[in-house]
Amino acid sequence: MSQTRYKDRGELKWIPFLMPEHVALLKKYYAHVQKIELPDLDEQLLYLWQTELERAIREGDAVELTLFDNGMTHTVRGYVHAIYYAEREVELFDTEVLRIPFGQILSVR
Repeated sequence: MSQTRYKDRGELKWIPFLMPEHVALLKKYYAHVQKIELPDLDEQLLYLWQTELERAIREGDAVELTLFDNGMTHTVRGYVHAIYYAEREVELFDTEVLRIPFGQILSVR
């Protein structure tokens, strides 16, 4: 059995032959496949995040929040301006002001 130095690109080699409609369908399909379920978060973890957000307000440190939005995750960075306990939201600002519900937060760094 001889090996060649050719590396098969798999499905990538067929992309130039796809019609725009097919590309749109594939993007929609891959977005659907990559969706995740919102994990259950325990109260101890939420308490740790709350203390980390409070510390960031006191010390003026920037935080990085990983957020859950419609089956996907994304990360935002900024400074904590305020925590609204009644509304269960945190206000984050960097270039713009964002009000983020506690239910969307997956991690705080």
